[in-house]
Amino acid sequence: MFDMSRHNINMNPPVNPLPRPFLDPTSPRSRGQVLRDLGDFQTELFRTTAGWIPLVPRWELRRELAGLVFRDARRVQDLRQRARELNAPASSRHKSRAVPGAELIEKLCQADDSAFAFRAIYGVVKPHLAHWLRRHLQDELVVFDAPSIPVVEANLAELDRQITWATQQPEIDAPADPAWLDAIEGLLENLPLTGGGEIEGGIPWVDRGRKIGRLPAARSVLPTGFAEGLAIAPDKNSSTYDERALFHAHNFLMELQAADSCASLLFDAPDMPWDFYFDTARHMWDETRHCEFGEIKLRQLGRDIRQVGLSNLAYLMRQTIDPIDRYAALTTQEADAFPGKHEGLRDALAHADELSARAWSYDISDETQHVRYGSKWIPIMIELSGEVRNYEQVKRDAT
Repeated sequence: MFDMSRHNINMNPPVNPLPRPFLDPTSPRSRGQVLRDLGDFQTELFRTTAGWIPLVPRWELRRELAGLVFRDARRVQDLRQRARELNAPASSRHKSRAVPGAELIEKLCQADDSAFAFRAIYGVVKPHLAHWLRRHLQDELVVFDAPSIPVVEANLAELDRQITWATQQPEIDAPADPAWLDAIEGLLENLPLTGGGEIEGGIPWVDRGRKIGRLPAARSVLPTGFAEGLAIAPDKNSSTYDERALFHAHNFLMELQAADSCASLLFDAPDMPWDFYFDTARHMWDETRHCEFGEIKLRQLGRDIRQVGLSNLAYLMRQTIDPIDRYAALTTQEADAFPGKHEGLRDALAHADELSARAWSYDISDETQHVRYGSKWIPIMIELSGEVRNYEQVKRDAT
C-alpha cells in the first residue's frame, strides 16, 4: 500500500480548502498544464522580487534576496521540465503578460516601498502558494503522478524555508496599507493555477523594456549606514601589495552595482526564452557573491565596509540605456577585464594571499560564464525586440 506519510501530506485539510484543480480532468497533460502555469506565475514572482532589490536599504537583506531569487528560478526550471514530460510544454518564449495572476504581479509592483513588497511576497503570496501545493500533494493521483512528487516537494520545501526565514526579518512587519494587502489576498484567492488552456494569442508580447508601478528602479538606494565612496586604483609602479589588495577588495564590494543592474534587468527585460531569465538570475547572484568576496577581504584587512563606502553611479548610468544595451554592458565588456583579473590573481599568489587568490579564481570563472551569456542572448534579444543594430554594433555602443 502506498505510504502517504512519506510525502509529508497533511491529512487534516483546512476548514475552507482551496480549489482542487487536479481532480478533474485527470489526464497527464492537464496536470502538466497546472505545473506549467505554476512555473509561469513563479517566474513573474521572482522577476518582481528581483526588481525590488535595488530599492532595499538593509545591507543583509539586499545580499540575501539575490540568492533566494536564483533558488526560485531553479525550482521553476524543474517545474517546466516536469511539464514537458507530461506533454504540456510552455512556449519557447516566455509571455509575461499572459501568465496566470498577471494582475497580482502588477499589484506587487505598486507597493509603496521595498519593505511593503517584501511583506506581501514573503508574508502573503508565498504562504498561499505553499498551502496550495500541500493541497496538490493530497491528491489521490499521487501514485499515478509519482514522478511529479519530488519536483513539488522541492518547491514546497523551498517555499517553507523562505517563509520561515522571512519571519525573522524586520521587513515582514512593515506597516503596509491594509487595503493594498487585502487586494493582494483577494487576487490570490482567484489565482487561476488550473491549467486552463494554452497561452492566449491576442495578448501582445513585451518587445522592449517594461515598466510596471514603481519598477524598474531608476535610482538604486545606498545601503543604510554606508558612506558614499569610490574605489581609487593605486599606482601600479609605486604601490605596495597591501594597497593593491585593499583596492581590489573595495572594487569587489562595488560589484553590488552590477548585481543591482542584473536585478533590474531581470525585471524589465523584454519577453525572452525562459532560460534567459534563469541565466540572468544566476548572473545577479554571482555579482552579489563577488560583492561578498570584497566584504570578507575588507573585514580581514580590519576595514569597516560601511566607512569604506559604496557608489551607485554605475547603476544610475546603466539605467539610462535600454535593456539590450545594459545587458551588453554587463556581459560583453567583461571580456576586456580578464587581463587585469589574471594579473590580480598572479599578484595574490605571489604574496601568499589565499583569500584574494580564491576570490580572483571564482571571479574569473563566473565572469567567463557571463561573457558566454552575452554572446548567447544578445543576438536573440536583437531579433525578438526588432533592434536595427547588429551584435557587433550593440557591443561597440556598450563600450
